[in-house]
Amino acid sequence: MKPKQLLCAFILSFFILGCSSDDQVYVIAEDPGIRATIDGGTYSDYNYQDGVYEITSNGNGSVLSIDSADINGDMLTLFLNATGGFDAGVVKDMGNVDENNFVTYVLIRQQNLQLSYYSDSGQVTITSNVPHPTEEGTRLISGTFEVAASSTTPNHTTTITGTFIDLSY
Repeated sequence: MKPKQLLCAFILSFFILGCSSDDQVYVIAEDPGIRATIDGGTYSDYNYQDGVYEITSNGNGSVLSIDSADINGDMLTLFLNATGGFDAGVVKDMGNVDENNFVTYVLIRQQNLQLSYYSDSGQVTITSNVPHPTEEGTRLISGTFEVAASSTTPNHTTTITGTFIDLSY
């Protein structure tokens, strides 16, 4: 092995051995956002991909509302109450009411038909919630969801399954 290659191998080994199992490794998604498939009702295998999103909380961080819109103007809201917190592994059941009477729900709004779907059943699972590696005071949250929803008039039902990846709040 040439001296330059040997030096590179030594430096790489030094960095690998210098990492302990307690070190946190941050991986930020290359394309953070919300992805979902909506099927049924007036949707038919519709692939939702957010164009913009915003996460708001009630000030003390006990409620998160993840609001997003796609390029068609269709909107998706994941409203998550305080029950269980927001750590990785927490499951948010649709219809759960917390101690402040906030209800966990999903709302789908279809812009061109002016039609809204409200969750009947299902859940959102938080898969990750970590500090942002470069923005102090900001967190990155990820999760999955699988929800059944109905419109009020006319009566349509639909399902939505998807993920949200590294959304900052």
